[in-house]
Amino acid sequence: MEPEEFFEGGDHVVVFVKVRSRPKGATADMEVRNGHLWTVRDGTITSLRTFAVREEALEVAGLSR
Repeated sequence: MEPEEFFEGGDHVVVFVKVRSRPKGATADMEVRNGHLWTVRDGTITSLRTFAVREEALEVAGLSR
């Protein structure tokens, strides 16, 4: 998993990530890009949501690119 972009606002941090893996027995890598929405309160992570469509994580967090 590789973070590509970070967006911050209030209690929210959105991270665009790239996940690369090779399924067992496969000869090719698989790559997925998605968005993670982290909620942080008083220095503690209180939730993490993953979105298949990156921009949806920004929308839910009330942030924009």
